[in-house]
Amino acid sequence: MENNIHSLVKDIATLKADVKASGQIHQRLDDAIVRLTDISSSIKSMLAVHDEKINRVDTSQEDLYSTFETRRREWELDLKELHNRISTQGRELREAIQDTTMVGERQHKEHAEAMRKINETLDRRVGILEKWRWLIIGGAILLGFIITNMDIFG
Repeated sequence: MENNIHSLVKDIATLKADVKASGQIHQRLDDAIVRLTDISSSIKSMLAVHDEKINRVDTSQEDLYSTFETRRREWELDLKELHNRISTQGRELREAIQDTTMVGERQHKEHAEAMRKINETLDRRVGILEKWRWLIIGGAILLGFIITNMDIFG
């Protein structure tokens, strides 16, 4: 029986040591659980902060996209307006050139007609002067012939 008691004492001592070791393990586990809980709450708060930042970035990106889209539409409208202005200016310039060309052609025709009338007038006047010149030359020749055939002096 002594062997049994000794064996039981030994078993009890072993059990006490195991309980003590288990207590230490449980204490470590409790400490680890507390740390993990702290880490978990820290991670939750960091995730909340990051979610907020992500939401702000998403909102910022949406605002940026909206602004970009607005600017693109404004640019398209400005481009259309500029194209219309260029087209209008081109059309007005062509019309002005055509009008100027027509005015130039009309003035050229008027000047040509005026020059033709002046030439006709000058031709008529020169013709009259030439007739008189020939009449005077003919009269002078006739007078010279009469004077030479007439002996006035002699």
